Amino acid sequence: MVRDNSGNNKTDRKNYIKIAVAEAGIGTQREIVEFLRRAGFQATQATVSRDIQELGLVKEGQPGGGFRYVMPPDPKIQKLRTLFSESVVKIDFSENFIVVHTLSGSANTAASLIDELKEDSVMGSIAGDDTILIMIKDKQKTASIADKLKEIALQTK
Repeated sequence: MVRDNSGNNKTDRKNYIKIAVAEAGIGTQREIVEFLRRAGFQATQATVSRDIQELGLVKEGQPGGGFRYVMPPDPKIQKLRTLFSESVVKIDFSENFIVVHTLSGSANTAASLIDELKEDSVMGSIAGDDTILIMIKDKQKTASIADKLKEIALQTK
């Protein structure tokens, strides 16, 4: 994306930084400066450092090693993750179904996180008092979604 420098203002620059970190897996300030330069922005590393702080960007570890900048987590989703973690007892799956067992009375709250994750492969979920049934479109994705839920459940334990 190439821009005209006449629109080179702080808001535009910060919006581009948000897009760049979301789409490109940027791990250093130098990489951000380079992305901005290629887009027509003129910014120093000190400017980028201030932008990172103002945007609240955080560094997140990557599975293969290294780090990347990400936008801070949504407080609502963070709260749901905490509630999910505190209430889940067991997660199991078979074929196109995942079953999540929770503490008594916690299934509806835990199911709210599943809805907020907006996983394309999740057709829907049904929550009772202490059990959630999740229906998955593609059975090849069932295990990875169950693993993701297990990872969330273990985060604060």
